[in-house]
Parts: sequence; structure tokens; C-alpha cells
Amino acid sequence: MNEYTNREVRLENITCLGGIGFPCEAGESISIRFEAAGVAIHGQRRSARFSYLELLDVLITGPGTVTTGGGFVGGGFGVSGALEGIAVATILNALTTKTKIHTFISIETNFGELHLHYSDMEPGALRVALSHVFLRLRQSNPDWRNARIAIAKNAHEHGQIDAAELAEITTRLTNGPHWPDPEAEERLRRLEAEARAKVEYDKAPKGKCPNCDRVISLHTEECPHCKASFGIGSSWKIKPLLA
Repeated sequence: MNEYTNREVRLENITCLGGIGFPCEAGESISIRFEAAGVAIHGQRRSARFSYLELLDVLITGPGTVTTGGGFVGGGFGVSGALEGIAVATILNALTTKTKIHTFISIETNFGELHLHYSDMEPGALRVALSHVFLRLRQSNPDWRNARIAIAKNAHEHGQIDAAELAEITTRLTNGPHWPDPEAEERLRRLEAEARAKVEYDKAPKGKCPNCDRVISLHTEECPHCKASFGIGSSWKIKPLLA
């Protein structure tokens, strides 16, 4: 599991609009936690916890922020007509006295479906917050994974990408991406250069700088402490240490 899927998002004060297969009643206030391994739903009396392998889809719709309330008469409102009926309209009309944000969430699973109203985030913001959930849904679908691998292999067979690019694409499908950090790489190169310089210094014969009297490498052209120069034309010479 990579950093993109090992996340947790908790949504509070969600109103259940209805559904089947879940221990929640219409009008009940619940909370949902999208964890690293699955989804946990906590109602006022009972809870439900299930794996991402059981999650078919999460639909996020709704008008978002509105300036007027009420007006729900029991028809569909953006979830393929799934949320219909006078009972749902009554709940929604009551909610308009408390909030100006209308976001609808439909959770579809192997064993049922749950339809919810959420007033703390607009649909677009919630979709971004749950990006890791949709990534898990794609990654857990073998048909999706095999189709993406087949596309990459086809591109390789037709000379559009080389073997290294094919391996990179396939690896990202399983392990997630690893994007380079130029600053971190520069720090690593600097540390490696300093480590090599220390090894070379430890191996090199030593002498004393005639200017600051510090022990330095006998073969250096400049004292690293006082910057005295020992190159061509310099009158200063490093004094070799006696064995």
C-alpha cells in the first residue's frame, strides 16, 4: 500500500436519506470514516464496517452551495433518479433550514446501497478529499488493471515506448508513482560527495598548513580552513608530518 492509498477521511453530521443493506434509517445522522483498509459507518445505534473489495462505487453529486432553500418535491436530483419519493423530499426540505450546501453521496456495495446528504463540503471539494478512495476502487479492479497493462504492452509492441518505459508504467500500476525531488537529490549528491572527500582525506598523507598550522591533506592545493593557496607559483608549501 502506498502513500496515496494509506489515508483516512472522516465525514461527520451526514443525514441518511435511505437505502438498503445498511443499519441506518432515513433521517438518521451518521458519520463515515474512509480508512486505509475499508469504510466504517457509525449510526446513532448501530455501525457497519466493510472492505474496499466490497465497494462498487461512490457517487458524489448535488448543486453544492445554494442561496434559496426548499423546493424538493420528491423527484430525482442528479443521482440517476435513485433518490426519489415524498419521504426523501421531506427530509431535504427540513435540511434547507439548517444549511446552504447540498451534496449527495451514494455508496454502492456488494450487499446494498446507501444514499446520503452532506452539508459540510461541496461536491467538487468532497471528490478531491476522497481521491484515494477512487484510486483504491480502480486498483482493486483486476479488469481495469489488466486493461491498462494491455494498453502499455500494445504501445511497446508498436514501438511507441521502450522496455524501460513499459516497466515503469507497470510498476506504477502496482506500487504507485515515485516522483523525483530535485532538492532532495541535490542534498543526497552533496552528502555523497562529502563522504567521498572524507574517505579520500583519511587515506591521503597529511601535512601542516604553513599559515594556520592545521593538519590537512598533503596533496591539497588550498587549505580548507584558512584558504591559503599551495598551487603553482605559491611560495607556501605544506609541511609533511613526520611518520
